[in-house]
Amino acid sequence: MKKKKEEKDYSILLNILFLSIFLGVGLFIYISGGKKDTTTLVKQVGKTYQARLEEQAKQISDMPKQEPKKVNKEIKNIQPFNSFNYKYSYTIDIQGFVKHFEIDIPIPLNENEKQYISNMKSSIKPSRIYSDGVNTIAQYTFNDIGSQRINIILEGTAKVRTYNIKNAKIINKNLTPEKNLDRYLKPEPLIESNDPYIKSIAKKIKGNTQEEILQNMYEYIQNNMKYKIMNNIGAKKALQLGRGKCSEYAAIMVALCRAKNIPARLVLGNIAREKYTQHNWVEVYYKEYGWVMYDPTVQPVNVNVRQNGKLLRVEKRYDTSININYITAGRNKLSTYTTSYSVGDSRNGRATVTENIQISKIK
Repeated sequence: MKKKKEEKDYSILLNILFLSIFLGVGLFIYISGGKKDTTTLVKQVGKTYQARLEEQAKQISDMPKQEPKKVNKEIKNIQPFNSFNYKYSYTIDIQGFVKHFEIDIPIPLNENEKQYISNMKSSIKPSRIYSDGVNTIAQYTFNDIGSQRINIILEGTAKVRTYNIKNAKIINKNLTPEKNLDRYLKPEPLIESNDPYIKSIAKKIKGNTQEEILQNMYEYIQNNMKYKIMNNIGAKKALQLGRGKCSEYAAIMVALCRAKNIPARLVLGNIAREKYTQHNWVEVYYKEYGWVMYDPTVQPVNVNVRQNGKLLRVEKRYDTSININYITAGRNKLSTYTTSYSVGDSRNGRATVTENIQISKIK
């Protein structure tokens, strides 16, 4: 009886030993395989993020609500408003693992007698809407994201007209002068209005009135610049080279205006047409009329002046072509929407942004 009891106890010990070995091997495989699961974990984080974005798309956006404005139809001899649907698409491609990514996008807003925005929405809820003192900006922030593609779509309807000097004279006959214009008289990066070279050119441009000075300035830029797509190089270098794209043309005019003590600023937005729409132009301040549009990239146009059906004269227009419509998104910014991101992870992830713009006229 005693021997049988000892054999029974021995078999129990063997079972416990085999079970311990089995659990130990399983634990070892689990631990050793943990490193292989890192990529899968990142992908899972990415999928979770995408699911979150899709969920946000179903929610009401935080885009500023804007009430439609009544247009004064009694004003005669003025360029009418035209309406457009716009759709700005931003494709963010994430490769690897990115700790933090954010993109800041200036958004179009209502501007009295110039632009009215309606039906504005965003496919993803912005992290926040904020003001930089001049513009209203939608910021989208993403943290701890793995390889994937994120799409942001901003869309709405814009009712716009070109606020050139002709329209400004008709609309704002008794405008209250604006204060705090100092910031639009000072030099800035790429707008070197205090540079001796810029000043020497500004001194050569003369006129009996501000309007005449600006016409002569417009003509000077047209005669001394050739259009060429290149990196933003600023007013001085562009004038020295005699070439640049819309951002250089605009920077030159702003710099020359400020050198002559005329308040001026860059404008960022889109020409309201289907292709190649992103653009920079200029606003110059008149005490009588407020901020008036000038687009020095566009060639002057000849306009027939008639009276009682008879041609009186042909005028060359140096402000902005009456055949072009613009959607304003921001000011004091060059032709690329401001995007920023940071990678704070040792796995060296990276992100790229591709922008696509679609604008169609509402008939």
